[in-house]
Amino acid sequence: MTKLVEGVLTIVRGLSRKDRQDLLRGLLDSGVLTEDDQDRLIIESRRRDRARPFADFIKDMKRKGRLR
Repeated sequence: MTKLVEGVLTIVRGLSRKDRQDLLRGLLDSGVLTEDDQDRLIIESRRRDRARPFADFIKDMKRKGRLR
């Protein structure tokens, strides 16, 4: 993990959900981060989000045509 990502994660952990989303959206759109770093930031930002039931995930995938 790069020093930039480590620093951003430190900041992200202390932000409200909306502020966190705004910051991450800006970073992802800027093109400064590698794809791996983008993935790490997204995963970390969603770590505390409520999980949804697997059955709901399957319904969404079928609805979107990504699963039969």
